[in-house]
Amino acid sequence: MSIVNSKSFYQTEGGTLPLDALTYVEREADQQLYQFARSTEGNSRVCFVLAPRQTGKSSLMVRTAKRLMEENLICARINIHEFAGVESERVLWFSLLDEICKQLPLPELNLPECLKKLWNRKTDLAPGLQFKNFLLEEILSKMAAEKLVIFIDEIQDLVDLKLQNVFFGVIRNLSDQTDKPELKKLAFVLLGVAKPSDLLTSTSYTLNLGDRIELGRLTTEQCRPLLLGLEKVTTAPAATLTRILHWTGGQPFLTQVICHLVATGNRIEDSAQIEAQVDRVVTEKIITDWRRQDRQSHLQEIENWFTKVENSRKPEKLKTLGLYREILAQSPIDFWQNDPRHWDLLISGLVTKEENRLQVANQIYTQVFDRNWITKTETLLEDNMPEPFSTIYDRDVFILIDQSASMRLRDADTEDQTRYEYLKEVIMSHVGAILSEQSPENRNQAICDEVTAYFFSSKRNIVGPYSVRNVERVKSLFLENPPKMKTFIAPTLEKCIDTWVQKGKPAGRGAFFIIYTDGLFDDEREFIECISQACQNINSHKQAKFIVLGLGQEIDKFNFLNLDFNTNNALPFNVLVFDLINEIEDGIIECLERQLREDPIDADRVPEWVKMEFPDFVEKLKQVRSQNA
Repeated sequence: MSIVNSKSFYQTEGGTLPLDALTYVEREADQQLYQFARSTEGNSRVCFVLAPRQTGKSSLMVRTAKRLMEENLICARINIHEFAGVESERVLWFSLLDEICKQLPLPELNLPECLKKLWNRKTDLAPGLQFKNFLLEEILSKMAAEKLVIFIDEIQDLVDLKLQNVFFGVIRNLSDQTDKPELKKLAFVLLGVAKPSDLLTSTSYTLNLGDRIELGRLTTEQCRPLLLGLEKVTTAPAATLTRILHWTGGQPFLTQVICHLVATGNRIEDSAQIEAQVDRVVTEKIITDWRRQDRQSHLQEIENWFTKVENSRKPEKLKTLGLYREILAQSPIDFWQNDPRHWDLLISGLVTKEENRLQVANQIYTQVFDRNWITKTETLLEDNMPEPFSTIYDRDVFILIDQSASMRLRDADTEDQTRYEYLKEVIMSHVGAILSEQSPENRNQAICDEVTAYFFSSKRNIVGPYSVRNVERVKSLFLENPPKMKTFIAPTLEKCIDTWVQKGKPAGRGAFFIIYTDGLFDDEREFIECISQACQNINSHKQAKFIVLGLGQEIDKFNFLNLDFNTNNALPFNVLVFDLINEIEDGIIECLERQLREDPIDADRVPEWVKMEFPDFVEKLKQVRSQNA
């Protein structure tokens, strides 16, 4: 790491520029943010500044706040970094209010003490509602100033705290309300390094709740404050700055750094030497051996954006790198608002958007993050990626419900209910768990957004598909589809498999086919053949799983166990699993996860009830496994 001169005229240490820094460069964003914060017209109360690191977000915030306060507006500046460890919504909203109260120059209201007294009096209210009420009743309605502007920096940390959805839900509510005149005094400015899709994972809200300000790159005209430092080494500072911007593309931090390197280097005696001198400085001090010379880890942070990610996000990063390769080869390309890869590249800083087209941000990045770098980074990601389909997440889930006449029976397994009534409650529980389960590594990833349901009985008529997005839908489906007669499953299962092969599989999604039944199937041979044919479309037992969950005392357990452990080699893969509904003590999620373990014939995965009821069968499995070891 090169040593940086702390006394430099230029800001080379990163972070927020001091308010008295002569090298601050104003952009259109400065006036846009000021106008937004200053305005009391209209209903727009939220503004986003989403941009890569070291692009001037914090400096913009500090200067805008100073300018507003000089005009007697009230500002509060909050950094979410300081909220590390916050675990609950209640603590988040109290902490935000506490910071706001401490910063507001309203001693007559004694806001910190007022907050402490009122907060714990209304614990029956939702924390977000308490936050809103306190803002309205104790601050906005009592302050004389015409505007309160709340700047919240590093909002991407809300994602790590897993509180982004509740936060934006409340902000949305405040933004939408038009019946409270006091709210015209309120404005939020939210700044951070994040894609819109990262900030909001709930489908209940949208980020289209305010203005967006793009920082943009620095232009030659805007950079006139930087000329003063260059005058020490050249009689043509403007031409020198133009060549510096040729390399940096107006990236704020890099521009300051190279200005510093040129200003503290050899004097440029002849204007004809400007290009050669600047090019040499950039090549020797920035690009060559960049990892060692990287100031403030600027370039390393861009690489980390792609490599220092959770396993579940590595496929996404590979797709983004593929797009970057395309831009590098044929820049620019059209920007698509709804393409997450485009946002990923923008927030990484590697590309910029000019006239709604994406291009590599500058010549330095072009040389550092070249095709060789792309290839090495892709290899690194691929070598460290988890095995495909190794988790239960991002799958198509089909449930097939036995609609045979025997479902009207009652037995010990279902207590005083019919099997069908009992099964309805079981499936409601399972569907609720499946739809709400999120990956612990990536909160944007769930098993699925909807479950596809079918009822099977008839040999000819397929009952379904039904899209199930909540448990209430399960309840209504059972009322609409009472038990009928036989138990033919093959036509329905074949329909489910075809749907997955045509839609889910091409999109890289695995599948769970969960079959609820109380007995053998009238078309067992066709059922086995259907699964056997499905195995021709997969290359791993983890890609598709057929899970038979049995109910009732008439079910032929031993027959299903033979299919489960494939003792007769009826299936090319061990993709069929059998268990009893009342024996899944840890719930459907654990049941699904258990099916993806490495060795599907491992006797250690045999359920406890099987070990007790069929000990000879378990011993046989152990012998088979030892012979195959």
